[in-house]
Amino acid sequence: MTELAYPEPLTDGVVRVRPWHDGDLPCVEQASEDPRIPQGTTVPVHWTPEAGRAYIARQHARLTSGEGWALAVADQRTDRAVGHVNLMLRPQAGVAGIGYWIVPGARRQGFGSRAIALMTAWGLGAGGFARVEAWVEPDNVASQRVLEDNGYLQEGRLRSFLTFGTRRADVFVYSRVRAIAAG
Repeated sequence: MTELAYPEPLTDGVVRVRPWHDGDLPCVEQASEDPRIPQGTTVPVHWTPEAGRAYIARQHARLTSGEGWALAVADQRTDRAVGHVNLMLRPQAGVAGIGYWIVPGARRQGFGSRAIALMTAWGLGAGGFARVEAWVEPDNVASQRVLEDNGYLQEGRLRSFLTFGTRRADVFVYSRVRAIAAG
C-alpha cells in the first residue's frame, strides 16, 4: 500500500482546498439535500449529524487506506466549505481520477472550476501523475464545461459504465496529461 499524505492546503486566493473537518457539517447537510449529489457519492441520502460525521470520516479514510485524496472545497475568505474534490488512484500506474461536487447555493461562482484547477495542477505536478481523468454523465453539461475550461479533452464515451442504485449510466471520459518534453 502506498502511504499518502495531504498536500499543503491548495489555494488560488479565492478557493482553498483542504482536509474536511467537523465544522464542514453544514456543507454535507446541503449536499445531502441535493437530488443528484448523493446518487454518485457517499454523501448521506438522509441527513443526520452522525451521518455527516461518518461522511467526513470516510473522506479521511480514503487517504489512510491509500485510495486517494478527498478534500473540502472552501471559500478562502470565510473557510466555509462549499463542496468536495477528490483525486483517486486508478489501477494504472501514474493515473488518477478526479471528481467533485459543489452545493447548489454555491454553484456558478467558479468554486468548482477553481478546485479542479488546483487539484489538477497539484496532481500533474507535485502529485506525480502523468494523467488525470474524469468520468461525466452526458447530461451533466456544467461539469463538462468545468473540465473543458481547465484544459481537459473529451476522449470518448463508455456505455453503461457506472451504476447509480438500479440505474446504469453512460459516461464521457475526459483527461489532462502532463506535458512530456521532447528529447
